[in-house]
Amino acid sequence: MAHYQNVPLGFRFHPTDKEIVGSFLHTLLVDRNPLMPPYSNFIRACNLFGNKLEPSEIWNKYGGPQLVDQDLYFLSGLKKLSPKRMDRSIGHGGTWSETESFKLIEYDNGNPNPIGRKRKFRYENKGSEEHTWWLLDEYSLFVGPKNDYNDRCYDFDFVICRMRKNDRASSKEINLKRSSQDQVQKKRSTNKKMKKDHQMGSTEESSSHVQQGCSSSLTGGELVVSYDDVDPTDLTFFEDNPIFNIEQILCETKVEDACSPSNSENVDSSYSKWTESYMEELMACI
Repeated sequence: MAHYQNVPLGFRFHPTDKEIVGSFLHTLLVDRNPLMPPYSNFIRACNLFGNKLEPSEIWNKYGGPQLVDQDLYFLSGLKKLSPKRMDRSIGHGGTWSETESFKLIEYDNGNPNPIGRKRKFRYENKGSEEHTWWLLDEYSLFVGPKNDYNDRCYDFDFVICRMRKNDRASSKEINLKRSSQDQVQKKRSTNKKMKKDHQMGSTEESSSHVQQGCSSSLTGGELVVSYDDVDPTDLTFFEDNPIFNIEQILCETKVEDACSPSNSENVDSSYSKWTESYMEELMACI
């Protein structure tokens, strides 16, 4: 990015809380002097409260994706609804919600009076996939000693904000998405396996019915022609004596319901006639 061109190789902008309030904010708000490079390259002017852009859009606009081991810093104006109430809205339906009690920032020189305050916020928007993905640290400067440091009034209308990604939330969201995708894939695989097993079962059942239908016995109300249970010597005899047509004889006994009494009588009658004819031909051959 253009605003990082003059930054020395290996430089990382990691100011402490005291440096942000006691140096940068003091220079801007009390001394009323602009920040000089390279600091002006890292603290940009952007209102983060009441902004219609989403945090991710602001992050991308100001070079967040190109940062290595760094966060974005902004000089932001406050949008006051009352002396103690601020508009913390951001984007479309999102807001910066405070996550913990504020922290007072003190001097290192033994001065008992705090110089400023640090408040922590988190981006919340339940209608967005980036809900809780962004964190914001807000630094404000005190104009002087206060009687009540719990008073949430601001002495100046500008603050410096540190914006960064919430790695814990984004990692959790990514893991949830992966888990959801794995469950969907597992469900699809299970459905495919069940469908395949069902098809194989239907094929086996159909094959079983075909084999069962080719039985040589009287079952299912139909006598099916088969030579499987006929003695080979009998077949030889039938071949040597063309007068005997076993297929014709068996076909004469084919009925719709072989188990009914009337059909049983027909089978017995056909068999008796065949036996008598067989004996007569056999005696003639002897």
